[in-house]
Amino acid sequence: MKRLGTVLGSALLLLGLMAVSSTSARGEGISFDPNNYKQMVDADSSATIPPGTKITLANWQQYKQFMTVALQAAFSGKYTFHVTDDPMYTLVVAPTTHVGAPRQFLADGEKYGSQVRLVPAKTGGHTIEGWVAGPPFPNPSEPNIGEKILFDSWAPWRPYLFHYMTYGINIVDRFGNRSEGSTDATFMNLSHLSEPDMPKDLPFANGMFYVARFEVLVPEQSKYTTELQQQPVDPMRYPETYVFLPSLRRSLRLSSAAKCAPINGTDWVQDDNAWNPPMFTVTYLGRKKLLMNLQDLGVGSEGKSYVGTTYDQPPGAFPGWPKPGTGHWELRDTYVVDAKWIPTLGSYCFSHRIFYLDREAYFTMTSEEYDNESKLWKSAWLRVTPMDVHGQPVIFIYGTPETQLVDWENGHMTIGLTHEFTFYNNVPPQYRDVSSVSQPSSLAKIMQ
Repeated sequence: MKRLGTVLGSALLLLGLMAVSSTSARGEGISFDPNNYKQMVDADSSATIPPGTKITLANWQQYKQFMTVALQAAFSGKYTFHVTDDPMYTLVVAPTTHVGAPRQFLADGEKYGSQVRLVPAKTGGHTIEGWVAGPPFPNPSEPNIGEKILFDSWAPWRPYLFHYMTYGINIVDRFGNRSEGSTDATFMNLSHLSEPDMPKDLPFANGMFYVARFEVLVPEQSKYTTELQQQPVDPMRYPETYVFLPSLRRSLRLSSAAKCAPINGTDWVQDDNAWNPPMFTVTYLGRKKLLMNLQDLGVGSEGKSYVGTTYDQPPGAFPGWPKPGTGHWELRDTYVVDAKWIPTLGSYCFSHRIFYLDREAYFTMTSEEYDNESKLWKSAWLRVTPMDVHGQPVIFIYGTPETQLVDWENGHMTIGLTHEFTFYNNVPPQYRDVSSVSQPSSLAKIMQ
């Protein structure tokens, strides 16, 4: 998901809460099984869910084949976080909206896609050559269809400059304890741009593809802590990560190899935000027809739109769950791939990383991660909303009124409610000089 990746892109800089394993109290959890994915409904199947259908705890098994494994986990009752028979957990299915990526991004994919090729990498995986802009593989096919889809997931459309604020109850543990925080987030795409009247690569990119910057505003004891993460254009190069520490009044460069390190105590890890496709082998699990959640702009950013994300309501059995009427669930045409870390590269936190790539929007709307015993560990959900980009409604990786990273094993989650979305010249003035703000040297100006 960079998502998500995931981003995914809206990870919060907050202190986390430790929790002990929680699945044993509710029974054995879900283990990785490729059959769980093969049984999902194929995208070209005539099987469907009529609009207006309400999916509840009582009837969800009838629609299981339209659900991601994480969504099945929520209904299964095997985990601390679970759906109940309360009406607020009802999934109301709407017609598919057919909203996707910007026209320029799709046009660039068609223009340049034929010259992009996979080549063997020294890692044992694959890298790419010849990519200019747009999805590297606009119509992925065999051979190596899984690797091609993974690179499409790595290279979704991102606006040249985008900003939002996060706020609300962000971290929840298995006991219902909640902590609050706020983060100022800025995203900058420097290379392989698909923007009208802009070059494909900016002169100050210095070999960087995109940059994400997160500054803590709340809690007070962490205020001004800022992380800057740069993803190089070369998929073989590790991301560069810097953190400004207000207690030292200077920034530190973090280890590029710390791919599994939590992002300042949240449930997100560094590899959720920026990762390297050549470090994985990929298995194609199919093109499926799956339920995804889309939120409405505005109301989707409100705490009252989700279960347990304001202090005037109890945390509920599944905090962060979108309530009926604040958006909808629809069937989306989705590629599903399984990315497995190449063992010769050293140890890694996940045995399987499942990416669900939306076929119309070309980004990962949700993902799942399994631990090294192949048990379901984490999942990331991006609750996206259509936004106007150059006069066209689109959905994209950062357009998320809510992001949610669930630690199923430990009964813990990180929720980000985002608002004040701005693009380009509407971004707050202090972030418009991208040539400066995208560089580590800009961290020295914090607290001045």
